[in-house]
Amino acid sequence: MALGQRGLGLISGLLATAFLGWGLARTAFWLDEGATVVATQRSWDDLWTLKDGPEAPLLPYYVLLKLFRSAARALAPFLSDHPELLLRLPSAVVTVLAVWILAAWLSRLTSAHLTVTTSVMLLLISGFSRYGQEARPYALVAFLAVVATVVWHTMTTDSRWRWSVLYAFTVSAMIVMHTLSAPLVGAHLLASVICLSGQGRWPVFWRTAVAGTVGALLASPLALLSSSNGTGPTTVYDNITPRYVLYIFTRLFTENPTPLLGIGPVILLALIGLVQVRAGQYQFVARLAAGWALVPLVAMIPVLIVYPNLLLGRYVVFVLPAWAILAGLGVTFLADAVSRRVSQRQVVAATVAVALILGTAVLQFESLNKIRQSAGHGEDIRPALEIAQRPEYRKLGIVVSTRFGSVMVGAYDREQEDRLVSQRMQRDQNVIWPAAVPQKEAGRSLRGKQRVILLQRARPEEGCSQVVQPVTPAEIEYCKPPLLKRLNFQVEQIVSAEGGWVFAVMKRQRVELAPLGQPRRNPIPAAIAAR
Repeated sequence: MALGQRGLGLISGLLATAFLGWGLARTAFWLDEGATVVATQRSWDDLWTLKDGPEAPLLPYYVLLKLFRSAARALAPFLSDHPELLLRLPSAVVTVLAVWILAAWLSRLTSAHLTVTTSVMLLLISGFSRYGQEARPYALVAFLAVVATVVWHTMTTDSRWRWSVLYAFTVSAMIVMHTLSAPLVGAHLLASVICLSGQGRWPVFWRTAVAGTVGALLASPLALLSSSNGTGPTTVYDNITPRYVLYIFTRLFTENPTPLLGIGPVILLALIGLVQVRAGQYQFVARLAAGWALVPLVAMIPVLIVYPNLLLGRYVVFVLPAWAILAGLGVTFLADAVSRRVSQRQVVAATVAVALILGTAVLQFESLNKIRQSAGHGEDIRPALEIAQRPEYRKLGIVVSTRFGSVMVGAYDREQEDRLVSQRMQRDQNVIWPAAVPQKEAGRSLRGKQRVILLQRARPEEGCSQVVQPVTPAEIEYCKPPLLKRLNFQVEQIVSAEGGWVFAVMKRQRVELAPLGQPRRNPIPAAIAAR
């Protein structure tokens, strides 16, 4: 039996390695990953200054990744030539470990088929793959949530203080990596009450409360620093409706709308799996998973009321293992229900379970593939930067259509960031994102240039999505930055650059279209609106 448990954990780990290795370095860094790259490029003193700015919540992750980057370059220098693989590898490794630990734990707690089904369901969740492959802290938070849950379960049967200490340190590390993961302790407190029976529940409840409190206190200096300095995303949602919240949450599971109530197969199976909380063989794990899956989401409601800009699915990636357990329970419930009245019950149950898993895999394949493409990770600036290095363009200044987008220039080619005209990289301030050069200064610089390069990426304005390729001169003229409009820079040449970034040479005409401070914006061209 012990060999079987180890075997299930190993098989799940190997399967996770295959999934997380699939397309790991295929796509370029997307915008947020670009900020991670720039952070790891800083000196230690300059990196530490981020504690006083909006990047404070991510500082612990940046520190760990910078340490890993230095060690990896020393031990495996070839990784320096593959930055996407280098910086995403830690997330992929801890995600594989999370699947391995979860499977090994479930194999001791429940049946083999629930263990396998849960592992597969977790890997079929597209958001688990995406954020498990991203150079951001969400995979590490999910890993720590799995470890904390396994340690909590050990506390229910082993009262030795070592487990309470380990739980406190795990919770502390999890909160340091992501403050909004703290409600997982509340899920464990609830599980102490609803999963255990008799007099044993209250000692576990109080051990959990004390250890969780100690963990939170240990994390409190960094958590308070994050809360006071961190601002979260700049996007503010003016009208958060239940339907929109559901949409954001379901995007964690699937990128494609499905006819299954619009929520995708994994969530649907998880909702069916909730019936297992009532009684039976899987009552304990079902109740624990239900608390883990739901308590952090409920705790997010008052946070979103105060800070609606925190409505992002990736902030609750750490609940996905619980939803996978519930989905596995849903498969088990349906398989048992179908086979209950037939003679060869085990064969039928296994057939139904395999059919449900394969059906989910078929429905999820497009979504799993999409998040490993540019649609899942944003645009690729590398082809445009390669063009900018050609001899005929090397002396031209560079204008990036968005301030945030210009971080990719520094992430991929630090030598070219000095060519930026309207943005300036911030290498030693408490802000990671590029700063906009004052308009007067940028205007003076542009007035001294007859030709500049415009690197244009998708923008929120209508008609500036750049979904349809090739982008036309009319669209570039419509979507170009206001300063280029005022100084009458117009398209001279468009150079084909794959990856979603437009490379255009802009030439200044003699007549200025509008006085400074009064940008003139033409109505959206009909050809663009028709797209």
